[in-house]
Amino acid sequence: MNSPDIIKDASNALQQISDRGITVMQGWYDKDIHETHVTLWDLGEVDENFSDDDAEGVTLSLQVTIFSESDEVELAREIKKLMKEKDFSFEGRNGDDSKPEDGIYMKAQRFSKFYEMEE
Repeated sequence: MNSPDIIKDASNALQQISDRGITVMQGWYDKDIHETHVTLWDLGEVDENFSDDDAEGVTLSLQVTIFSESDEVELAREIKKLMKEKDFSFEGRNGDDSKPEDGIYMKAQRFSKFYEMEE
């Protein structure tokens, strides 16, 4: 099996957002980007569905975070919808982050995706 790439899959799922000119990138907040941007952060993996001591699949997790100078509630809803359409499971989001001290809003959502092992 080729190793699954959750960052690539998430980037593909969010292509519609990239196409509008919003930066979608692997990594974390970039203070040099002064527009709204979305970061993808790999949170790791867990082997799943064991049979004869071998995993039949793997679940990978990632965090999708919006950094913006405004509270991007609608963008967060759109991200959730697009990710779910591409077979990602929504795992949750951070609590209330509506009053940033530094003027930058951060809205983080976590997703996971199961990848079946190929024989």
